[in-house]
Amino acid sequence: MANKKNRLLFYIIALLIPLFMLAALEGVLRLSPWYKTYPLFINAPAMPGYLQTNPDLIKRYFLNPASAPALAIDTQFILADKPAGQFRIVLQGGSSAAGFPYGRFGSPAAMLQQRLKRLYPEHDILVINTAMSAVNSYTLRDLGDEILALQPDLVIIYAGHNEYLGIMGVGSALLGTGSHYTKQLYLLLPRLALVQVAQQLLSHVYQTDSTPAANERTMMARIAAEQHIALDSPLYHAGIRQFQTNMHALLKTYQDVGVPVLLSTLASNEQQAPFVSSQEALVLPADKDHAIQQLQQALQQDETVASWHFQLAERWLETGHYDNARTHFQLAREHDLLRFRAPLAINQQLRQLAEQFQLPLVDSEQQLRAATKHGIVDYTLMLEHLHPNAQGYFLLAESWLPQIQQQLNSRPAAVSTAQAWADMPLTEVDTLLAAFKIKQLTADYPFVSQPHTVSFGPQPTLAHQLAWQRAQGLSWLDSSQQLLTYYQQQQQPSLAAKVAGLLFDAIPNQANSAFVAGQLYFDSQDLVLAAYYQRRAITLAPDELHYRLMLARTYYFSDRWPEALQQVEAVLARAPDHAVAKRQQAQLRQQMQQRAAPNAPPTQ
Repeated sequence: MANKKNRLLFYIIALLIPLFMLAALEGVLRLSPWYKTYPLFINAPAMPGYLQTNPDLIKRYFLNPASAPALAIDTQFILADKPAGQFRIVLQGGSSAAGFPYGRFGSPAAMLQQRLKRLYPEHDILVINTAMSAVNSYTLRDLGDEILALQPDLVIIYAGHNEYLGIMGVGSALLGTGSHYTKQLYLLLPRLALVQVAQQLLSHVYQTDSTPAANERTMMARIAAEQHIALDSPLYHAGIRQFQTNMHALLKTYQDVGVPVLLSTLASNEQQAPFVSSQEALVLPADKDHAIQQLQQALQQDETVASWHFQLAERWLETGHYDNARTHFQLAREHDLLRFRAPLAINQQLRQLAEQFQLPLVDSEQQLRAATKHGIVDYTLMLEHLHPNAQGYFLLAESWLPQIQQQLNSRPAAVSTAQAWADMPLTEVDTLLAAFKIKQLTADYPFVSQPHTVSFGPQPTLAHQLAWQRAQGLSWLDSSQQLLTYYQQQQQPSLAAKVAGLLFDAIPNQANSAFVAGQLYFDSQDLVLAAYYQRRAITLAPDELHYRLMLARTYYFSDRWPEALQQVEAVLARAPDHAVAKRQQAQLRQQMQQRAAPNAPPTQ
């Protein structure tokens, strides 16, 4: 008996020894320069106390980081220590949450940030965008704990388009056919030092090419491995299960620590022709009634043909039968075999998850639909198959706003829709560059059979020139600084103010940038945002007396005399002999006294 126990103990020790050795080697390698980590946020260079979104995050999802595509979350700087009283909103999602093709300041997160500035100018509200192109629910779930580290007060999720052809989607080139558990294991492997070092050694020995393949092609052209995923097929249902499983785990992560979550339904372009259909489009008679009859008969024989549904939808639209048209546009999308757009089942899953976790669900798709002429989401709000244009992104943000206001539980300022639209944080350079990016996207698969190059076109204005230079690598920061100088030279303070405000939003530790934005907004007679930026300048540089005097001036012209006096007295507390502040103090006190007692005789 003792021998058996000894033998068992020997076998256990024999098995554990290599595991202990591997664990020890893993620990040693993690201390070496070969080990790399790719967290969601990193310390911001040259900005002590700030974090920034990690430009190399995408490498986290590839065994060979050098093969990762050139995708990144748009750079945003965030205070590492959450300030007291700050309300943080975090947005998660893919490219349509990231704001493609406009970039950070065209995203619904930026639209919200700009909207909240004017609605709640006295509040400290920060909207953080963690969305990135080509990712799906695996990435969202993977980032959950790091998002919690930001201490969010609300998380908004707008995601679901990439469950089939995004990174680790069921039809993608990366682990598309792998099981859920295989993909979970894959997420862990690149984080092991042993795996990283082994991969580097193999790359060195075999001299593998670390350059991403076919970089000249669009991401859509490179990512799709499975181009035929039929409705109700096993692969189709695998995508739905993947989304449901990962979202359930993510929502539980947030629910367990009490972080509120807002879910949103997805919208896509219903008038985008299906990319791949099981049958070619029919040759139809010119008479619309006969064409409709022929298509209906064909669909009775085979209701899975996307191209026929699309043709029928177009005929219904032409004849004014908008409900029928919408139904068949949606069926064309449902039967599109190339699943770059989320099927209806994704929105159904979102509704079920919202009910299960008792979360608010915003029907953003319906709100976009309501803004169209015939109740069909089309090119008036979409740039191509699923990315909204500027108005579409604005409406997405607007659809989430009421739920955000419930969380804030504070009375907002009165702001008209026209004013909100005028505040949209995009410049002419941004929109021109976005148009060129869409031209490039739609000049490749799957929009055309053969890719072709596109021209930016003439550059008659500085905005065109800057947009072209940005397409060639000029940074957003340099472009915006040149645009700001131009608007100031042209004496266009309102346009200059918007650019100056965005520059501060981009680099939020620069007190002088905030002050310049405040001055330009004052010059353009926008006292609300003038005070907003002047207060931020003072927060960063509380001893800068000039900043306080300018805020006092803004408060004075806003008819907020007590607050103006408070700023003037703050100047005098630091510099008792400040002549300008003493004069302003006397004037303010006299005017406030006269206002309080308008019929009283003047003081002797």
